[in-house]
Amino acid sequence: MIIKKILFFSIAFSLALFSSTALFAQQGESDAGLDRLVGQIESLFPPVEGYVIAVAGNILTLDLKQGQAIKAGDSLKVIRYGEDIVHPVTKKKVGRKETDLGNVEITEVRKDFSLGRFNAPDVTVQEGDGVRSPFQKLSFIIAPPNIETKERVDPDRLLLNLEGRLNRHPRFEVPSFNLGVWMLKNGLDQETMLKPDSLENLAGNVLADYILVPKVRSLKNKMVLSYQLYSTLDGTLKKQAEILSDQLPITPRVAKRSPRDSEESVQGSFAPQRDGLFKFTGKQEFPFAIVDFDIGDINGDGNKEIVVIDRTRIIIYKYENNQFKRIAQVKTPKGRNYFLGVDVGDINGNGRDEIFITNQNGSELDSFVVEFLPGSKAPKHIWKNVKRYFRIVHPFDSKPTLLSQNPGFQDPFNGPIKTLQYNNNQYTEGRELEMPAVYGTEFILYGMTQTDLNDNGLPDTILLDKEYHLRVYSAKGRMVVKSSDYYGHDPREIDIGVKEDVAGIVTQGEPVRFRGRLELVKMNKGQYLLLPRNHMFGGGVFAKTVIVENCSLVVLGITREGFEKVFETKKQRGYLSAYQVMDSPNSSNKQVHVATVVKAGLLGKESSVIYTYDWQN
Repeated sequence: MIIKKILFFSIAFSLALFSSTALFAQQGESDAGLDRLVGQIESLFPPVEGYVIAVAGNILTLDLKQGQAIKAGDSLKVIRYGEDIVHPVTKKKVGRKETDLGNVEITEVRKDFSLGRFNAPDVTVQEGDGVRSPFQKLSFIIAPPNIETKERVDPDRLLLNLEGRLNRHPRFEVPSFNLGVWMLKNGLDQETMLKPDSLENLAGNVLADYILVPKVRSLKNKMVLSYQLYSTLDGTLKKQAEILSDQLPITPRVAKRSPRDSEESVQGSFAPQRDGLFKFTGKQEFPFAIVDFDIGDINGDGNKEIVVIDRTRIIIYKYENNQFKRIAQVKTPKGRNYFLGVDVGDINGNGRDEIFITNQNGSELDSFVVEFLPGSKAPKHIWKNVKRYFRIVHPFDSKPTLLSQNPGFQDPFNGPIKTLQYNNNQYTEGRELEMPAVYGTEFILYGMTQTDLNDNGLPDTILLDKEYHLRVYSAKGRMVVKSSDYYGHDPREIDIGVKEDVAGIVTQGEPVRFRGRLELVKMNKGQYLLLPRNHMFGGGVFAKTVIVENCSLVVLGITREGFEKVFETKKQRGYLSAYQVMDSPNSSNKQVHVATVVKAGLLGKESSVIYTYDWQN
């Protein structure tokens, strides 16, 4: 149960294009229907769990009987239960210590008990020991929903909600595979998809146990969600059922565009938002691709500078009279350096912000830190040849925190995210960041932040996952938010690391999509989360395809009831490469700078534009 203090997460969450109150109610109803669907599927694959009630040599009598999901030949684990495991903070019992003793093979199932042969003669089994079926992870791929109703059911969001509900189950998973795109490529419908040659072709593209085929129809002014579950092995129907669901995700009505709107004023959001929250004040073009930028006081004079990077340069600007004026530049050798990110902050505590450059040199990280000394026009290296990624996050009511993560040999990221501190004239590792424990998932320090969202003194984790959804995990590791909308979706890749294929040829490691900053902002009494949105070609159907046409910046208000979308900038051409919020020097407002990158043609030169907005009280 969730106590009142974290009511913040008690309402089902969806970051979609409707008013928050109506959406929460709708999403809750939809989720209830999907929970019933997953529960019905779960009943097909029940885990078996029982106890040893008698021991005679290596023959065990178990309290498993006819009617349960048990048969002769099944193998179960035998477990010795120990002391209770108590959570150190909540003091609640979370389980018991367990010791695996071996396996028992079921030899006979009778009316009220079953018999089994224990396979470890050197181990003594006792009455009261437990037996359990081995953990089995089942994978499902979902066909595009078939909508047979006049209601405006959104098939993309319905598919995403189904994926989310199955992924949330500890024994189920949905592989990263778009079945709808595969069907289009092969000219298949839901009938021909289940033919033997199609299933054989499918098995060569994705490992999955079952195909879920959903359909929505109307019945007496009600919406009915039905589904069929097929085996990917032979196409046989395993289960079909219907669920009455009055609330399913609805496609938003598209607002008409005013003929007065210019190309750079395309309205991309139809959610309730505060008129005039951001006021556009100007833009400035740059003849290069802005990789990233951050803001800080790099010389200790009390004024903020903007530190911009492209792939090989650090360029320092001042923002005066609505213009970015270059005041310094640091070049590094082309062909060797490939900048990935810049972070600015006073970590060493000397009153001047250091500049942390995450840099790629070939297939390795070669990051570094520079600092401007008093009176110097060029920065000095204070840490070189660092094999780490850098990121500075800004939690509410806390000092900026410098995070780092190591690269792997085969993959760009490896190991835990750790803080970095400055002690005894050097940067040293601090504590390991407490991240949620999610099976099969490794988190990276980009596209994430942590802060205390519900005033319980514990940090919540906010991040963009690899599927471009916004997630929030409580300090206890429970996922309390997963958005239906896509965010981030940066087209750039990080490809550090190498691996060997089966022929022994060394190739580049599996790349990871870059994920932009998530920035927490306090404005008067309000708390906000800012996050980028790169609008990909094709919408949700092509979730794995990264073709960005235009972009925007989304502002979410944080309340005790959850997140509420309060503003989204109008769409701009290209992809959003970076953004920052800074205090306005002449007022109590804040300024928001958003950098976009546009390529001229498929192989053309890249250029950038920084759009500036006033965030008004």
